[in-house]
Amino acid sequence: MPYSLSEIVMLFFTYSVIGWIWETIYCSLKDHHYDYRGFLFGPYCPVYGFAVTTILIFTDKFKNHLILLFISGLIVATIFEYLASLFLEKVFHMKLWDYSDLWGNLQGRVAPMISLFWGFGVVLLDKFIQPHIQDFLNWEEARTHGAFAVIVAVIMATDFVFTIISVERFNVTTKEWNDRINAFFKKRGHELSSHELIFKHLDEVKPKHKLSWNHKRLLNSFPQLKSTNNKQFNDIKQDLVKRINQK
Repeated sequence: MPYSLSEIVMLFFTYSVIGWIWETIYCSLKDHHYDYRGFLFGPYCPVYGFAVTTILIFTDKFKNHLILLFISGLIVATIFEYLASLFLEKVFHMKLWDYSDLWGNLQGRVAPMISLFWGFGVVLLDKFIQPHIQDFLNWEEARTHGAFAVIVAVIMATDFVFTIISVERFNVTTKEWNDRINAFFKKRGHELSSHELIFKHLDEVKPKHKLSWNHKRLLNSFPQLKSTNNKQFNDIKQDLVKRINQK
């Protein structure tokens, strides 16, 4: 193992924060409004932390060979991204990204263009970014002897538990929306749903469980987010987000 346990924790945390900063800035500029990115409550994106840490561990033996580093980084990152997408869908019933419109994609989870980006990214990461991050980790380890890594682990684990609770409530609320929309159109004999009609009778359709701040943040910050079990909610999601932004 090229890294100690405390280094792995700090690598995960550091790249999660860097990933959050990058995504928040990029998506905020792209969407023309502030996007608080990240699946968890805190300012970090664990998918970046997991991905980069996994890549660094599994490509360490190739770091002095650019071509092997590129290929191994591409493969490891693609496998990780596929498994992460599958995990989110099966465990949390959510899809946070979808590459279905890209050539050669596999179930919308991974695509050749994205994998190539990962390959080049791993080379740049290993050669230009990680050396500076490692200097920081060495500095932190010498002063706290792993204590800060323990604090980070406790904070992020607690955040993860609260996120699971929030996502479970999100699934309950979206299912209520889904069921009430279906009941609404069944009552009126409409076979095709109409967003205009739904929002005209919003008080009748809206469930008793309200979307929390975190639920609204997820919908607002992840335009491609889908609740895999609730088609009717997914259909009105974009209009619902617009109403949230107008408030």
